[in-house]
Amino acid sequence: MANSTLNLSQRQQAVLETVIEINKEGHRPYTWQVVRRLGTKGHQITEKQCAYDLSVIIRTKGTGVFSAKLDSNPKIWIYQESMGVA
Repeated sequence: MANSTLNLSQRQQAVLETVIEINKEGHRPYTWQVVRRLGTKGHQITEKQCAYDLSVIIRTKGTGVFSAKLDSNPKIWIYQESMGVA
């Protein structure tokens, strides 16, 4: 699903694209890693803003992003491409 049809703000779209990018590199990012990657791209975002945007993204149908919390570690953000309807 295209980002424009998900009704996300520009900042949320940037966060979503970053999570997808990091996951495609084979990593499962924490919030601070998403913030750091966005910073290298020239976006100014706090960890609190990023966490809020990620919470919106995981509740938005069609993003393919979900969170997982293992033991006492911080949440990781996982992107899973949709398999399509057979």
